[in-house]
Amino acid sequence: MFPSKASNFFTFLVTIFSVTRCHADLLNIMPPNFQQAMGLAHEIWHNPQVMEETGQQMIQSFQDATAKLQEDHVGIQTVFSAFNSETLSTIKTAIRGTSSRHNISAQCENDTLIFVEGLALRQTWALRMFDATGKPPSGIMNGDIHWLGKYHQCINVTAEVNVTQIHVDNRTHLEYPFTGQHCNLIYSLAASGGNSSTPAMGNMFGLLQSLVVGMCVPSSCSALDIETVFNATLAEIAYQMNKTGNKTATGVIVQCIEQYTDWDGGAIAVMCVTSLLLLLVVIATAYDVITKQLQLMKIKMMESPHAKMYTSDNGLLQGHRVDEHTPLISDGQHTQETVNVKVRQEHGMAAKILLSFSLYTNGAKILNTTQTAGTLQCIHGVRFLSLSWVILGHTYVFAISIIGNFGDFGALIKRWTFQAIVNATFSVDSFFVMSGLLVTYLTLREMKKNEGKLNWPMYYFHRYWRLTPPYMLLIMVYVPTFKYWASGPLWPAEPDPFCKDNWWTNLLYINNVVNPDKMCVAWSWYLANDMQFFIISPLIIIPLYRSGILGTVVLLVVMLGSFIATGVISTVNDIGTSLAAQAGANGANGFDLIYIKPWCRIGPYLAGMLFGYLLYKTECKQKLHWSLVLVGWAVAAISALAVLYGLYDQFQGYPLSNGVAAFYNTVSRTVWGLALGWVIYACCTGSGGFVNTILSWEGFVPLSRLSYCAYLVHPIIMMLFYLSTETVLFFSDLMVVYLFLANLVAAYGAAFLVSLVFEAPMLGMEKAIFRRGK
Repeated sequence: MFPSKASNFFTFLVTIFSVTRCHADLLNIMPPNFQQAMGLAHEIWHNPQVMEETGQQMIQSFQDATAKLQEDHVGIQTVFSAFNSETLSTIKTAIRGTSSRHNISAQCENDTLIFVEGLALRQTWALRMFDATGKPPSGIMNGDIHWLGKYHQCINVTAEVNVTQIHVDNRTHLEYPFTGQHCNLIYSLAASGGNSSTPAMGNMFGLLQSLVVGMCVPSSCSALDIETVFNATLAEIAYQMNKTGNKTATGVIVQCIEQYTDWDGGAIAVMCVTSLLLLLVVIATAYDVITKQLQLMKIKMMESPHAKMYTSDNGLLQGHRVDEHTPLISDGQHTQETVNVKVRQEHGMAAKILLSFSLYTNGAKILNTTQTAGTLQCIHGVRFLSLSWVILGHTYVFAISIIGNFGDFGALIKRWTFQAIVNATFSVDSFFVMSGLLVTYLTLREMKKNEGKLNWPMYYFHRYWRLTPPYMLLIMVYVPTFKYWASGPLWPAEPDPFCKDNWWTNLLYINNVVNPDKMCVAWSWYLANDMQFFIISPLIIIPLYRSGILGTVVLLVVMLGSFIATGVISTVNDIGTSLAAQAGANGANGFDLIYIKPWCRIGPYLAGMLFGYLLYKTECKQKLHWSLVLVGWAVAAISALAVLYGLYDQFQGYPLSNGVAAFYNTVSRTVWGLALGWVIYACCTGSGGFVNTILSWEGFVPLSRLSYCAYLVHPIIMMLFYLSTETVLFFSDLMVVYLFLANLVAAYGAAFLVSLVFEAPMLGMEKAIFRRGK
């Protein structure tokens, strides 16, 4: 009897190994002269006739090898003899016995027996199904516990059965009763065990502690059918091995990968809405080119000092003369302003709203590198580099469950250079710093301009309108249609199963405090925090405007409250320092208790507000003594490095005490925020040196504008790649660099399209309706 989880796992492995004994012998069906085949590769590639002849030869060779395999190959014959006499009998007994005791469909039972018989008769289609099933590889002890098999080979198999028609002259014909279906057998290796801990396909993190074996089974079987049959088979084998105890199930669950071909109503509705939006974009772009841009060209020609224009009484251009003195490109600043004025004068509200969807205008705005006076130029570089850091961290995190060499991470995290990856979560705090700084700096300038007055309803509306339309439109497209984008052994039936019931928490930006364990679009916790900080920001900005001392006191009181809350929560629940280690005592989850909670994450935002106030008071013109600048840079650099690399010893086997870990969790993010705040302050006040030169590079400006949409789409791009892969990944430094660069480029490429169609039009509509920027 095998009562323990370890014994069940042993039984599971014994079964898998016993069933796959013949797999090595199957390799003998390959053509023997492999080197000669490789030598023909170049000729085959460039000669279609040779390619066709070689293909026919390979097919014939495969058929001959299969015949030899069936007739006179002693080794494989012995294996199949053992399979016939032992395993086949056991499997048939389990299938029939399970079918009689449980509610298994008759069709599934019949097709499964056909598959087993096909294996016994060594029929090609059955061998292909068996070959498509995952096998134990090398490297199991190094973390390669996801044996996914060959998904597409499996689903492309069609069973072939000879059926004799007794009443029609005993004629025999082929029937095709079923096709291959890929199902994953999942066995949780977590200490708690049980089916409840086993994740669904598409859960990037829950599969980490689960043994996953891809099985190719008849398409007539449901996941419950396969699960019941397989558990009964394991129990039968365990009983036969031990001959004592009951034939109990072993806790393996099955999840089958559905193939989505017909779009459901929700996906069709989304495509209709998206198509209408794209049609509107096309119409707006055409209208923009015909009216505004042609008018701009006319004005340019009319204002050229070297071109003689001839106009009719109605002002229309009748002709012009261009000589060698006519500039190819004129100064368009005055011309652009003139045509913009004319457009505002000549077009009504409806035309202005339509023009806000123009690809021509929106693309020019996004790619424009011109910065207006008073812009904090270094912010663009900080924003792009921070998001790049986010994407780098997520390149590891989103792939962690499908890495075949996870055991190597033990040595990887001990490298001091890897601390910047382990602590990549501070990249999000960089965004909190920038958000708090910009909100404070810009709002105080606006209040000063209006003698302390501000349209507070518009203050909130603009922020909500700035973030929400692209956010909600992306969820609308992503959630109903993602399952149709690709397929694979890990492809999820629902990418975000909680969105159906909890999307409204995203709409209200409360998804980090309401049902956080069932969050729709999990990476949106940052947006909820940022909006919540923005909502309460006037409680600090107004006192800062009235009195710097009063406002600073309010800010420090809020910061102290955040420190106390974080420290108490971390100490009581014994929360670790890094996100990977934030599993506290009694099952406490540091991600839910600290990482996504606004009362624990507001520290960097407050640090940004403090430096935003300093920039407002100094008008970015204060020149500090060189000694103070040197001290400021030294303190900022030491503090930032201490935060990032101070946990190095912890990964060398010297864990921190609960009190020290709580202290780090309490102050580390605020310290990072203060260090980054100094960098921005120094750059904006002329004390940034070469750092400011790098961060203020004009090439960062378009990338900075796209950062919000890139943050929204980059996890979707990663899931699309990782979940559609047919094999596990083996990470190395070069592999990660390659994936990171691919993710970065793909994220910004997709962000450009999303911004053109979703984000920029919404901002243009707001400006047209409320006359913002007039």
